[in-house]
Amino acid sequence: MNLYEFNSILSIDDRAQAVWDEGQFLSNRLDGEYKVCLYYMGDFFTEVWVSSCDSDSSICHVRAFKSRRLLEPYLSPIDLSTLF
Repeated sequence: MNLYEFNSILSIDDRAQAVWDEGQFLSNRLDGEYKVCLYYMGDFFTEVWVSSCDSDSSICHVRAFKSRRLLEPYLSPIDLSTLF
C-alpha cells in the first residue's frame, strides 16, 4: 500500500486497522487533549490521534506522511536515522 492509497482510499477505520496490522510503533506525544502515536509503515509514517478526553479513548484522526518536517516533534527522544 502506498501513501496515496492509504490517505485517499481507506476509511479512518481501515487506516487504523492497517496501522495495527502493518505499522511499527516508534513513539508518542501529547498535543493538547490528544495522544498522538507515530508508526512506521515501511514507505511512510502515520500518526494516530487518540482523544484523551473520551473514556473510551476513541481514534479521531489517522494521517500518513513522508515529510521529515512532520517528524520534528518526535526527533529528540528517538533515533530515526536507521530508517532513512
